[in-house]
Amino acid sequence: MSHGLADEHDAAHDDAHGHGHGPWHGPHESPQAMTVPLMALAVGAIVAGFVSIPPALGGGAVLEHFLAPSFTAAGTAAHAVEGAVPAAETAAAATLAEAAHEEPHISTWAERGLMAFSVMIALIGIFAAYRFYVQSPDTSERLKERYAGAHNLLYNKYFVDEHYNATFINGTMKSSFGLWTFDRRVVDGAVNGTGWLTVFASWVSSLIDRYVVDGAVNLVGRSSEESSFVFRRVQTGLVQNYALLMLAGVCAFVSIYLLVR
Repeated sequence: MSHGLADEHDAAHDDAHGHGHGPWHGPHESPQAMTVPLMALAVGAIVAGFVSIPPALGGGAVLEHFLAPSFTAAGTAAHAVEGAVPAAETAAAATLAEAAHEEPHISTWAERGLMAFSVMIALIGIFAAYRFYVQSPDTSERLKERYAGAHNLLYNKYFVDEHYNATFINGTMKSSFGLWTFDRRVVDGAVNGTGWLTVFASWVSSLIDRYVVDGAVNLVGRSSEESSFVFRRVQTGLVQNYALLMLAGVCAFVSIYLLVR
């Protein structure tokens, strides 16, 4: 890959990542997504400029008078005062409203002087740019070397992007990573821990139900079943056996009574 292709590849890589400090390739036109809105704004600015020519240049400042109520509350206050006071005080309220509308203005010649001064500053800037970058480009290179610090500051746009990336972008990324870690370790950990504790508690509950509750119920049934084999030998259904047992019982009680006495 040649040096030219390598520079183009690096520039494309920088532009793709939005750094904006890649190699200089000369001025180029913006895409239509930016130029079309700028054209619409330019047309609106031209129309607004011709409509609102200031009085210093012989115009009527139509747009200025149209937008004046939006920048002052004097007119609204005057209407409110006129609606609140009686008819006898309407003249006084009107006088207050007119006094509120009165604002200090500079003279026509002062306005024209400021306009001429701003145009002169613009022409000086255009002439200096044409002189330094078209007629004698060496002058701009010498100024660049002589004032390297100021050139570096202006070329990097006061390092606003770097400060923005170091504060807001990196801060947002680190805070989002911290929140993601908190969500994974704390929130998800609490949810997973609660689920595991529920599963463990259900397993213990199943063991208690199986071996304690069911065991007690089965023990009662088993005891009744085993004892039935013993008692059914006594309950034969023969009257002779019952009479014999009753006689044996009477003899036992009499013997115990005689021994105790």
